[in-house]
Amino acid sequence: MAISSYAKINLFLKIGRKLSSGYHNLQSVMQNIELSDNMSIEPINEDRIIVESTNKDIENEENLVYKVASVLKKKYKVKYGIKIFIQKNIPLEAGLGGGSSNAATALMNLNRLWRLKLKEKQLINLASQIGSDVPFFVAENAALVEGIGEKIKRIKKSFSINVVLINPGFRVSTKWAYSTFDRKKPKIKTKADIKDLVKAIEKKDISQIADNLHNDFEPIVMKKYKVINDIKTNLLRNDALNALVSGSGPTVFGIFNSIYEAREAFFKIQYDYPFVFLTKTI
Repeated sequence: MAISSYAKINLFLKIGRKLSSGYHNLQSVMQNIELSDNMSIEPINEDRIIVESTNKDIENEENLVYKVASVLKKKYKVKYGIKIFIQKNIPLEAGLGGGSSNAATALMNLNRLWRLKLKEKQLINLASQIGSDVPFFVAENAALVEGIGEKIKRIKKSFSINVVLINPGFRVSTKWAYSTFDRKKPKIKTKADIKDLVKAIEKKDISQIADNLHNDFEPIVMKKYKVINDIKTNLLRNDALNALVSGSGPTVFGIFNSIYEAREAFFKIQYDYPFVFLTKTI
């Protein structure tokens, strides 16, 4: 089977206290975007798990896809082997959830392929053991995410937002971002409100969505990587309603009033950075 594995952006991200498990309580509004990796999953005669990719950096047992397959195989005593191939289009460690999306995609499709008949609640519970962003990709589309990522409330009236994504071509470790946040304990003041943001999405009010974008990681990442501020300025100069770091960065997204403005901005800045994508939320 061949499957698309979609990236996400965080329209809102507030980080709470660190728990004894190592995870953090959080509040986030996340949406899938059309940018995706392509995955294929096929059974093999050997009783083992093989993960291959166009990006050799993820061909190891630390890959979340490998961990998902291993957990399912062991927990449900699956005797079959599996080969998973990932064509990577989503930049690694970019704040776009590529690895988490791949893991959730593998989880859902192995559930079908191995006929495990797990319900969504069971899948989300398994996903939360793999990583805090993985449960969201099981639920898909737009959602208010809380707890350690396992409390997911779908935003049912979500609509397509035109987006230009810019990645400066380097990686930012999520582990580094959280440890820096814990160490510095920044006092972050914002007028953005997560409830107002959810209401704005439901009302399809793009200007109110723009006014309520927020990410607790942004000041930390911007302080270390000055280019991120330049990217935000570039997007705003090219008519983005607002721009924000996604996840732990370094990818920045700008949201636009229409596809025409987003397309014009994309054409103007597509060669200024290593990765520039014209996309939209789904």
